[in-house]
Amino acid sequence: MLYIDSLLNLSKGAQVLHVPDMAGRYYSVQFTDPWDGTNFAYVGKRTTGTRTGGYLMSGPGWKRAGAQGITQIASPHNSVLVIGRAFVESDSDLSTAYGLAKQIQVTPLSRWQSGH
Repeated sequence: MLYIDSLLNLSKGAQVLHVPDMAGRYYSVQFTDPWDGTNFAYVGKRTTGTRTGGYLMSGPGWKRAGAQGITQIASPHNSVLVIGRAFVESDSDLSTAYGLAKQIQVTPLSRWQSGH
């Protein structure tokens, strides 16, 4: 299993999580309150499938219209711990899994709207 983590500050604006086509591979991204460990959302094979997807993460009170074509995830707090996992089948699968995991990216909404 490969692990990915990020601590986000949503007080300055929303962020976009991009997930590549995972080609049927198990993966998960959980969104957690870093202060009490409560999970408030999941993206992954079991919840959203393995196709390419975009997810807008916004903090409390965020009122702007969401970006077209992506799903909004509303956080109860401005701080969000994002923990991702990508399954590795074997030693020979490591480079493929790593290549996919590197494509799971978080980008500020303003930068995402301007084409990254």
